[in-house]
Amino acid sequence: MRLAALLIALCAGLTGPAAAQDAGSQAVIDRMKAGKLMPISDVAVLMMGSERWCYRLQESNCAWSDIYLAVSETDATYEISNPWSEEVDISFVDRGVFRQDRYICETGNDWVPTVRGYERADGTAIEGRALAALKEEIYSIVSVEDDDDCFDYLYQHQDKAAETVTLLQRHYIDGETDPADDALVTLYFDADAAAELGWYW
Repeated sequence: MRLAALLIALCAGLTGPAAAQDAGSQAVIDRMKAGKLMPISDVAVLMMGSERWCYRLQESNCAWSDIYLAVSETDATYEISNPWSEEVDISFVDRGVFRQDRYICETGNDWVPTVRGYERADGTAIEGRALAALKEEIYSIVSVEDDDDCFDYLYQHQDKAAETVTLLQRHYIDGETDPADDALVTLYFDADAAAELGWYW
């Protein structure tokens, strides 16, 4: 299948942890033009080729970010990080499924048990009873079983010097999308630059 072939190309192009924009990712980028709807099989290659996806970038800070952990022909597993409050950042692991070679869709997966929390002031890990209380707070506000939204991506541009690629993510709720929910996402291929990113509240 197309995704399997692309993932093989991606792996063949990697030369080590500092591979930056690998051959597989660059091959996908070279086929794109601004505003083009991307097949999710192509997006999947960028998921694994990049270090971090930063949404609505502002001065080296993200509204939220993703690190893709694993991709198959049918789904992707990823770690999301974002502020939970003015005092707390959270990270958690979730899973999305690919549909129609266009969308990645939420599955209603219960991601709350995977939550890790950090004090925004100094990055101190939240542990023990405080972490348990944080998870209970999340459960009281978020209905994870209702998560079934879908997303597709329009290619925007590549910055070769910065080793980034920008996409436009469109958000679909019950099959409908509103441009107000669109989000520019910057894909970082340089590990050091990705590690410097933070999150804004």
